[in-house]
Amino acid sequence: MCPPRCSVATLVALLIWCVLLALAPLTARADTHIHERGHVLVLHSYGPDFTWTRSQQEGVDAVFSPLAAEYELRIEYLDAVHNPGLLKEPLLLELLRAKLSTQKFQVVLTSDNAAFDFARAHRAELFPGVPIVFMGLNGYDDAMLQGESGITGVAEDGDMFGTLQVLLRLAPQTRRIVFPGMADDLTYRGIRATLTKDLATLPAQVEAEFREYPHVDALLEDLKTLPPDSALFTIGNMRTRDGLGISSQRAAELMSSTASVPLFTSWDFLVGHGAVGGSVISGVEQGRLAAEIAVQVMHGVRPEAIPVRRGAGKTLLFDHRQLVRFDIPASELPSGAVVRFSPQSTLSISREAAWIAGVSFVLLLGVSASLVIAVLQRRRSEEQVRALNQALEQRVAERTSALEQANKELESFAYSVSHDLRAPLRHIDGFLALLKESVEPSLDDQSLHYMSTIADAARRMSTLIDDLLAFSRMGRQDMSKTPVDLNALVADVIRGLAPEAAGRDIDWRIADLPVVAGDRAMLRIVLFNLISNALKYTSKRPQARIEIGTQPGEAGETVVFVRDNGAGFDMRFKDKLFGVFQRLHRVDEFEGTGIGLANVARIIARHGGKVWAQGQVDQGATFSFALPKDNP
Repeated sequence: MCPPRCSVATLVALLIWCVLLALAPLTARADTHIHERGHVLVLHSYGPDFTWTRSQQEGVDAVFSPLAAEYELRIEYLDAVHNPGLLKEPLLLELLRAKLSTQKFQVVLTSDNAAFDFARAHRAELFPGVPIVFMGLNGYDDAMLQGESGITGVAEDGDMFGTLQVLLRLAPQTRRIVFPGMADDLTYRGIRATLTKDLATLPAQVEAEFREYPHVDALLEDLKTLPPDSALFTIGNMRTRDGLGISSQRAAELMSSTASVPLFTSWDFLVGHGAVGGSVISGVEQGRLAAEIAVQVMHGVRPEAIPVRRGAGKTLLFDHRQLVRFDIPASELPSGAVVRFSPQSTLSISREAAWIAGVSFVLLLGVSASLVIAVLQRRRSEEQVRALNQALEQRVAERTSALEQANKELESFAYSVSHDLRAPLRHIDGFLALLKESVEPSLDDQSLHYMSTIADAARRMSTLIDDLLAFSRMGRQDMSKTPVDLNALVADVIRGLAPEAAGRDIDWRIADLPVVAGDRAMLRIVLFNLISNALKYTSKRPQARIEIGTQPGEAGETVVFVRDNGAGFDMRFKDKLFGVFQRLHRVDEFEGTGIGLANVARIIARHGGKVWAQGQVDQGATFSFALPKDNP
């Protein structure tokens, strides 16, 4: 036992040692395959759902994919738009320290300002002495690197001046240019800091306004009031009212559809999503250039000897549809401009049609000749077909045998994974219980919180393993279709959920349900998941309302629904609902693993039916499934 004077640091070290001991068999096997390769850390400011981030990563991958045998990429996302405050809290630093402590990196690639600032601030703790190559850094100035070494990269020199000149040329009536943004958005702040010189070139009658909003809804309300002599210039990111980040493309679409004035940009990926256009830059080009610099550094070139790349990848790019919308003639565009989404001219269509007709006539002659030859070779072809059919039957038999063997191996693998993953979890849970019993009186509240968090994570991982194995078995389980009384099945499910409903005010509205043909055990899983979800997502309502009934469907099918007045969801993300591990709410809001609805979709599909959902944020949700009307 640890004596009473044992320090917290000693206790934490002991806990980490226990975890590493439990995981040693797994990590030892994994490291034997990759220790020869160099490691590159890619630290993105935003999440993988942001188009700009994906563009930058596409450029990085274009360089490193051919070098996969030499280097391995480790990608981490700070998600600064969704959770900007997390960058200033110690939790993120502690998490990255734990995730990255086992690897030695040759270079760190950062994208945009948030990741660069974070990496530079915590460089000594996370990757001491490792060179940093940045990409897409807004507001870059050589003075930013004064007193620091081992840093270079690609600055994001958006051609704001070029886009401003284009704006004034295409919209000469403009007297006010509005730059919308959010005060805590690092991209917005970085670009705004560089605009002083460019704005000084504006005519005296044109005013620049930087308007900051708490969320996108406030922005859209304000845009409705813009006078017709205004223009918009987007330079940052936006979040929803509840703090969720939205893609820059979606934000541009919302601004363009709400405002009656043109929207200009310096980013290529917004052209086609509501922006008229401008002198734009490419995230793919940024990522490619930064990755090439990283390769130079790993080949021994000192970062200080590589100049920071400036002004790369500019193009004059415009959307034909927006030009037409704001009555901007193509003749007013600058020389060398590229216009996307232009309709084909009548002349080109006619020529194309004539060309297709000519080719079709030649092909018709060829087909006629082929038919004559085919008749002559018919007997020979029939013999060849018979021979091929025999060979195919043999291959099918061989493939069937191989598939049966693969299924057996898959089941064995599933058992092995279950056993191997549960063993270290048991070790973690056991050692943690022993450790807590031994040292709990001497621990402060924060250390006890850490231990509880580890225990909760181990239990959640165990639940995930169980759910994933259940999902895997569902695809192989035999079905036994019988008449199933849904009234009795719903009553059975609600009885089983009585502990979750205890003490709550729930208005159950259950209609008379039909008898359907299906596997009773599988359909019980469907109803259990849907009804338990309704109970879970109405848990914060003073009075929950849960409806179960039927509704009209297509001919030959029975449609059953489960409706609640709970938390609901955003219909933009409805396609993610039935995917494995896909969740639209945080775990700290509503527990779950993201496999229940995936099981529902798989079971209904095996019955030959379909499943869908409708909802609205904070207004409840309706989950429906349709089953064929087989004779039960």
